[in-house]
Amino acid sequence: MISRDNGFEEAVGIVADCQASAQRLCQALDYEVLHDGVLPLAAGQLLGLGAAPARETLIGHPDASRGAIRLVTAEGAPAPLMRDGAQAWDSGGIFDINIRALAGIDALHRSLGLAGFRAHAPIVDWDFGALSVREVVETDADGLCIALMQRVHPPLVGYEGIGGNASWVFNSTQVVQDFDAARALFIDQLGWLPVQETEGPAGTVGGANCMGLPVGLAGDVRMRIGIYHPQGRMEGSIEIISYDSGGLDYSSACAPQRGWAAVRLPVTDLAAFAAAMREARCEVSDTVRFEWAPHGEVEAIAATTPWGARFEALRLLD
Repeated sequence: MISRDNGFEEAVGIVADCQASAQRLCQALDYEVLHDGVLPLAAGQLLGLGAAPARETLIGHPDASRGAIRLVTAEGAPAPLMRDGAQAWDSGGIFDINIRALAGIDALHRSLGLAGFRAHAPIVDWDFGALSVREVVETDADGLCIALMQRVHPPLVGYEGIGGNASWVFNSTQVVQDFDAARALFIDQLGWLPVQETEGPAGTVGGANCMGLPVGLAGDVRMRIGIYHPQGRMEGSIEIISYDSGGLDYSSACAPQRGWAAVRLPVTDLAAFAAAMREARCEVSDTVRFEWAPHGEVEAIAATTPWGARFEALRLLD
């Protein structure tokens, strides 16, 4: 059963070989293949692939009903990267997806390394007093960036029925230049609720950070962080980050280039979602219909934000 109006259901990535990438990720995360087949033409058009034939592989945690990863490969030579040459603080598009390390982040980090991922920086320990976490951010050759997070204290709740060392995908991060405008899209146009909003230095007291900023400079770089969700929960939520250090702008990078291409959000009122995104100066596609395997037929639109992140809103046709 798909939960509607409850954040994103899955993240969509464009890769050179979806079956090979799925195999590597399943081995690293203990995920399983949920679907593998031809990408419907309308789904490819919505994603920005045009009429190019393509294949898709959907993987997810065997104990979870949401937070899956859909990998897409178009026929022909692999396309360039969306965020080719980008650093973590450069804005534009979808930066990463977030997965919790449920048993130990070191082992999960090693598993992703064997799957072809390389970390931006060593694992970092963040201690905020009431909250302590360990985090590492890593990217593979297709530009798929994954942030691993392990709760140290207080104890993590809500994942008691999830086996293995890796959780389902619970959050996705986008780096923006204009934080206030991005925040207004979620709060004012979509009516989402803030899960968390913070502002502070990009590094620890000693300068350590998971984004790869120089340790001697990270303490002087300020960042604003906001996490938003329709119901105010950290499940299928969207995180926005802005840095006061500036950076390159990748907002025009999009499919068919490789990397995180979209997040998919099941909604009950597709027209209202489209109208809200237009109010937020997003580029909104025409409505299409396709089979959203393995869930059923949907009508869908894609809304691309001013910072180049693509939101695919899907209404299940019961």
